[in-house]
Amino acid sequence: MYTRTIDYPCAIADHTEEGVKAALRWALQHVGAGQVLTLWVMQKGILNKNKFLPDLLKDADVDLAIAVGKDVYRVNGPVLAMYPLADELAYPAGAEGVMALAVVRWSDPLDTWAAEVKAEVIHSIDSSGSDTFELSGITPEPALVPEVIAGLKQITILINHNNTIAAGYERDQVVKVLRQLKMDGYDLPAKRMAEWAVANGWRHGNPKELIKLVRKANDGVRLRYRSY
Repeated sequence: MYTRTIDYPCAIADHTEEGVKAALRWALQHVGAGQVLTLWVMQKGILNKNKFLPDLLKDADVDLAIAVGKDVYRVNGPVLAMYPLADELAYPAGAEGVMALAVVRWSDPLDTWAAEVKAEVIHSIDSSGSDTFELSGITPEPALVPEVIAGLKQITILINHNNTIAAGYERDQVVKVLRQLKMDGYDLPAKRMAEWAVANGWRHGNPKELIKLVRKANDGVRLRYRSY
């Protein structure tokens, strides 16, 4: 209930300076009359470490707003989201008033989200993210299988997306589906599931809570229902 489908254009780029410039150009092309370009970062320190970002915008004939972390509820125009992780992308993607979203990826390849929203790949040294995984030694998550997607669709219909899935009725609906999927022997790729959730209207901190619950299930923790 109360999902907001991503019906605006999306684009994704790698974290190279060329990728950032490409994402910025794309975002600027989507600024309409009376609109403002919003630059989103999860932490203010990202702005300090990337001083070229304000420099790139100095000559742009457009108003600029800065949004940080969870505190982005309403914007007016396109958003340039810098380096979101899978559990952070819901904050800029779910804000009211987003007309277009350009994402500069970091360690999470976000390919599941990009495929789900049909994002335009505007610059990529390796859109699969295998370069990152090879350097870090992390094993890539398996792809989502239809049965897991069906479970996510079921949860999406059942829960009220204005509420947290960390407690109450919403948590119970998530737990029921995750327990059944684990009993049926399916792999649960936590970050890919969160990416799918963001693409399909999950808001605020719920994709992050989904990752927590999935990881508990994968670790063998018996998730219990809570009264509501």
